[in-house]
Amino acid sequence: MKNSYRIICTLIAWVVLSLRFVDMLIIGEQISISETLFVYFGYFTVWANILIALAFTASLLNPDRKLFNFFMRPAVRAALASYILMVSVVYHMLIVPYWNPQGFTWVTAAGLNTVMPILYIIDWLFFAEKRPIFYKHLPYWLIFPAVYGMTSIIRGLLTNVYPYPFLNVTEIGIGNVLLNMLGLVAVFALVGPVFIALAHLIYDKTKTQS
Repeated sequence: MKNSYRIICTLIAWVVLSLRFVDMLIIGEQISISETLFVYFGYFTVWANILIALAFTASLLNPDRKLFNFFMRPAVRAALASYILMVSVVYHMLIVPYWNPQGFTWVTAAGLNTVMPILYIIDWLFFAEKRPIFYKHLPYWLIFPAVYGMTSIIRGLLTNVYPYPFLNVTEIGIGNVLLNMLGLVAVFALVGPVFIALAHLIYDKTKTQS
């Protein structure tokens, strides 16, 4: 059952990522494919979903592959669970109230921000290894969102292209953007321990039952 589930999730993950790019091409807000790629890879949602797609893909590879060894680490899979959960929470709380996608755009947005988070969280809860995961891993988990935030700000200052309104220096100022980034990283720092504690709880309960 686990392998079948992961095969299905792998296919869904790569298809949804591809369809989102196709949708951006169809909308045609950028004048070229290269510009569309530039905008596409500016979203944290896309990068988080690429990591999720790689995690599902890695689970189907031989254990001697480097991709398998990295993405099957319990700490890595738990970190990805925190990332993709935050993708969904931020989307539904901060973006949906101000954005009303229709048709194909709604399908691709829902796929990345709702469907894939649910699929991955289910996988993490029921199939992923829960140990070893320690609280000392948490600082490493914060590197990805922190680096994304800083590169997005620098990228925006150079090109005036911002992926999200709360990162738009032109509209809200660098001070507010830095505060927003600090707040988001702080939320990641709070969410991470929840997954670590939950991993320990599930592991201990499973061990007791066995």
